[in-house]
Amino acid sequence: MPIKNSDIPSHSSLIIFEAAARLGSLTSAANELCVTPTAVSKQVKQLEAFLNTTLFLRKKNGLELTTKGQSYLTTVNQVLHLLSEESKKLNDDLNPSSINIEVGACFSHFWLIPRLDDFRSKYPDIHLNISINSERNIQPTLSKQHDVAFYYSAKDTPTPRGIKLFNDRLLLVCSPNFLRKNPQCENLDQIWQQPLLALQNAPKFWENWQTWAKHHGIAYQRPINEMRLEDQISIIYAAINGVGIALVWDWHVESLIEAGQLVALSEVVEGDKNAFFLTLSEKEDNFAAKSFMNWVTETAKNVNNHQRVAVSNMHRTSWTN
Repeated sequence: MPIKNSDIPSHSSLIIFEAAARLGSLTSAANELCVTPTAVSKQVKQLEAFLNTTLFLRKKNGLELTTKGQSYLTTVNQVLHLLSEESKKLNDDLNPSSINIEVGACFSHFWLIPRLDDFRSKYPDIHLNISINSERNIQPTLSKQHDVAFYYSAKDTPTPRGIKLFNDRLLLVCSPNFLRKNPQCENLDQIWQQPLLALQNAPKFWENWQTWAKHHGIAYQRPINEMRLEDQISIIYAAINGVGIALVWDWHVESLIEAGQLVALSEVVEGDKNAFFLTLSEKEDNFAAKSFMNWVTETAKNVNNHQRVAVSNMHRTSWTN
């Protein structure tokens, strides 16, 4: 049923009525609303004429609501409060945009979280809701609960709304203390005799020790001392703690190498099958999600340029440290 304008009084008259009823004085209402007492009196009279009833009894000591006026005040309070609350919900300054993000544990732990302070400084009004997906292969298609997702997939995976962040760039790392105890591990031809760290139950399409050896031009041998761990985070922390040599992606460990927690034992080799992607949901008008995508893209570009120089330099210096 359509709402007729002729059935609803002006909102300004309702606000003035509420103030006058609450304060019990036309003058006090005028002072609170920064208008003249004459304007308040006029609005109240127009509202009473519109409703065809008396809302106030004018007395020497102020205003007194009539029975109808008291009933009407209850309704006006409810309507104005509801309108105020609903209006606040639409105010971007009071209710910042939010993004639901789906990421793998490694991307969250080693790349995203260490850089979130930069995002928040640039986009203080955008809230991030981050969900960790523990699946080994996050699909490029998003569920309805997420706006943005980070995933690892074949380079030829269709990505109509995705962007490639990183190529599959691999290297070997260990802790400085492990290197001091096992200097022979710098000889990659003898790598299979060293304590190695490997991922348990990795998907077949992932890069692994066999494919790394092929890329590096080294004959693969079955390791004589291999420890298998559940996830890549565990592998990296095992390497930091001197347990063995880890095969890692460069963007996982760049900051750890810079901090001296790990050293690079090999040059970076780039795989030719897979890459890391970021994809956007089909919400075309999601400004917040697009802002996040743009920030990640620009940050990844800067990080990639830095990594190519930093990791290579650290590999060269690690041989002399």
